[in-house]
Amino acid sequence: MKYLSAKSKLNIDAQDGGFTTTLLSYCLENGILDAVVVVGDKNWKPVAYLATTPTELLKSTKSKYSISPNNKLLEYATENYDKVGLVGLPCHILGGLQFDLTLKVGLFCTKNFYYDTIKNIIKEKFGVNIDEVVKMNITKGKFVVETLKKKGFAGTEKVVYEIPIKEIEKLCNLGCRVCTDFSAKYADVSVGSVGSEDGWNTVIVRSKMVEDIINEMVEKGLIEVKDAVDIKAVEKLENIKKKNEEINKCSAYFAVCPALF
Repeated sequence: MKYLSAKSKLNIDAQDGGFTTTLLSYCLENGILDAVVVVGDKNWKPVAYLATTPTELLKSTKSKYSISPNNKLLEYATENYDKVGLVGLPCHILGGLQFDLTLKVGLFCTKNFYYDTIKNIIKEKFGVNIDEVVKMNITKGKFVVETLKKKGFAGTEKVVYEIPIKEIEKLCNLGCRVCTDFSAKYADVSVGSVGSEDGWNTVIVRSKMVEDIINEMVEKGLIEVKDAVDIKAVEKLENIKKKNEEINKCSAYFAVCPALF
């Protein structure tokens, strides 16, 4: 296992460093993958779909913090394509182990929400409609939302809203409260932003295949990498999630009275 900070050299409107989109584009262009399950959105409501070209990936570049049934596409994908990839949260990656997948890209995850819940949070906490949002993020203990506000005749300016994640964490999906995996440990490569500077991705390389692909991408000038990850920051969140193991031991209590948790 190896930690890297990575950043795409392509012109991608990405969530952070654009590593995931660049990696998948390279794999599709070079026959490493035939198709990959990714997530787009309709007004920030996640829509899982199968991408077979780099252009089709561009609808999936931003993080969505609502539940998405990615794995429903895996049976169709593996029956119709030889080399299939999956991008997903730790729970998606775990479920994907039952399929013969060529590449599993896991995304760091602390918690997720139902779509109506996230829409209501944005409206009630920030006074913003979800269709005004251009980016969401959970970072440094905060839930952050960005919008664009008109400025002058034709200009715009970015407006950022944020609240401590502690204010809304009890509204998350119940399954997230007992999940013990932050960094998608069953993936071939895990990607997030924790531990890297702004505009970069933290990448955990978990397979020789991915290590070779990254080296090729560096040689071809597609990405920049450096050994500058704050590993302790990643491990801190991993350890927080691992504490849910104690909750799992009390699953009977959780079933009877979830309000305790």
